[in-house]
Amino acid sequence: MSGVSRRNVLKGAAVAGVATAVPLGAAALGERRLVVYDSRLPASLAFARTVPSAYSVDLAEAHATRFAVLRQALPKGLIVEGLTRSSDLIALRHELGRQGLRLSSEAAVGGLFRWTMRPR
Repeated sequence: MSGVSRRNVLKGAAVAGVATAVPLGAAALGERRLVVYDSRLPASLAFARTVPSAYSVDLAEAHATRFAVLRQALPKGLIVEGLTRSSDLIALRHELGRQGLRLSSEAAVGGLFRWTMRPR
């Protein structure tokens, strides 16, 4: 079974609606953002498609390279937002924290975590 069902798509759309309220408001202020999502999860993919951002990282691809793209120096002042599993959030929090970002918000949304990290 592919894991994509009508129920998962509808659930993903509902989660994405809730999860994008804050990023859309911030985008209006012109902040630079990196969106982290997992294309294997319908809700996370829907979130990524609705958040305006110049940069994005798909964890489905990043796992294969052990997050190499995130270990590189990120642009100064970049805000990182994501809708991921808790295990991914833990790994990302460690790596992005090493680069001077701190977790500024975190909320459980439909079994995933919606989070934001900002420069210290």
